[in-house]
Amino acid sequence: MEKITRVDSYLEPNIKITVDVLSGEFQDRYDSRIEIVDKDYLYISVPTKNAIPAPLTPGTKIEVSFITDKGRFSFKSEVVERIKENILMLKVKKPSFLMRKELRKYFRVETHLKVIICKINYNNNENIPEMVKECDFGIIKDISGGGIKIVTELPLQAENIVEIDFNGTINNIKEVFGKVVRVVSLNNKYEAGIEFISIRENDRDKIIHYVFKRQIELKKMQK
Repeated sequence: MEKITRVDSYLEPNIKITVDVLSGEFQDRYDSRIEIVDKDYLYISVPTKNAIPAPLTPGTKIEVSFITDKGRFSFKSEVVERIKENILMLKVKKPSFLMRKELRKYFRVETHLKVIICKINYNNNENIPEMVKECDFGIIKDISGGGIKIVTELPLQAENIVEIDFNGTINNIKEVFGKVVRVVSLNNKYEAGIEFISIRENDRDKIIHYVFKRQIELKKMQK
């Protein structure tokens, strides 16, 4: 882990973030987005889980994490107040430093897994961001601990945020969120490279275990 003190070089509006609530009544993991960055504070969209907003109150302790091409970052903060402008936001303390973990390069293996992929959009409903999902089936063509390549009829574009439901294909994996990093159009279908941006580490370990098991299977098939 690396301690980063030049936080303004990494905190920008529109970055998708994961918010872990560490205190209070609503302790859980939520999705959010950085809306505004100023000298002393960050303004983030109200954290939601399954489209349900978490009504966090001032003083609530949180841990924020996000991924960019510069690495995986996290910091601890505290809710200062709720702000109502065009959308309802939380004003949180701007961190004095970030912790950065370099993104690991994972071994990738070919596969054929039928999953459910949902594109996530946000609509403003009475000034509260509402998460809306558009879902379809997809076939994972290759997979690693860091992401997947998938073919689906669901229209996708780079930077889309998606949720992957592994639909029982890999042992008891919960919801995994990713960001589309590239898309190729293929006869009314879309081949997309997706990078995981929110995944439980034990679920990542399950994927890595599957990758090694699948690698052994493929080697046996080639004999």
